[in-house]
Amino acid sequence: MKKVIVSVPGKVHLLGEHAVVYGKPALLAAINLRLTVTISAQTEKGKKGVTIVSEEPIDHAAYAVNYLFTVLKVQYPSPIVVTIDSDIPAGFHLGSSAAVAVGLTGAIMYYYTKLWNPMRINELAYEIEKKQHGTPSGGDNTTVTMGGFIWFRKELEFLKSIWQLPFHPHPSLNHFFLINTGRPKESTGEMVAMVRERVQTHASEMRAVLDLNEAQVKRVTVALKNGDEAELLDALRVGERTLETMGVVSTKVIPLLRAIEKEGGAAKILGGGGKADGVGFLLCYHHDFKRVAALSKEYRYTIQPIILGGEGIRLEER
Repeated sequence: MKKVIVSVPGKVHLLGEHAVVYGKPALLAAINLRLTVTISAQTEKGKKGVTIVSEEPIDHAAYAVNYLFTVLKVQYPSPIVVTIDSDIPAGFHLGSSAAVAVGLTGAIMYYYTKLWNPMRINELAYEIEKKQHGTPSGGDNTTVTMGGFIWFRKELEFLKSIWQLPFHPHPSLNHFFLINTGRPKESTGEMVAMVRERVQTHASEMRAVLDLNEAQVKRVTVALKNGDEAELLDALRVGERTLETMGVVSTKVIPLLRAIEKEGGAAKILGGGGKADGVGFLLCYHHDFKRVAALSKEYRYTIQPIILGGEGIRLEER
């Protein structure tokens, strides 16, 4: 086989990040930013094995390739070039790591076995994500594999509820944006560990916070389906407060969150969040793009529109 090209979307948590680690539901959505993996035969003489080309560090990708060769029993592979092109910035809680794992799994599996099985791709990508994040929920890789909107709950390691919701947001609710607050200084793993410590030391308080978060996830889901903007806004605001109580929202970005709320919108962190400085991207809902852009500019942040519910992993060329 000469070439295989696979593309994968990024993702956002509408709500439920962190709480999902404790058996609570999360609502995730694929987005219209994508990562592309191209595998082609090595044409440069003298080159052996796998050459990985990427603008981001390749440690995660190199581990994924070696893991997949072992699991798929690819012995003495012919020299190949693996090129990763991405619109999904790494370290901003948009699912870049999951997109790399899923994209490489799909591309390598098809290149060497000619099999295209998204469920198997997702399973293998989850194993790769464990190396990167320790104890990931599996929600990120599932969302970028399946696309659309994903209701995800992990009861136990071997018991997960995964539903691709059979709807897109009501057309009247197409007002989502990303606000770039800067790359967090902390990794997702560090933030997850911090929340775990708080759950252990403040069990009763955190149990109530997690329950409240779960209620907002359900409210957001119903509001998106029914086109209920007032319910959506209130649920996002309350959900953001639960994340602040967990300690995963930097005090640097809270003034902007309150300013957006005062202007009639809602905004929240995505993924792991951050404690000392930036929190990656904020997910914002507001009717007036220009007004939110002006608010963000006051804090020296940039903003971009986002489309939720994009297509999952896609075989572009074979």
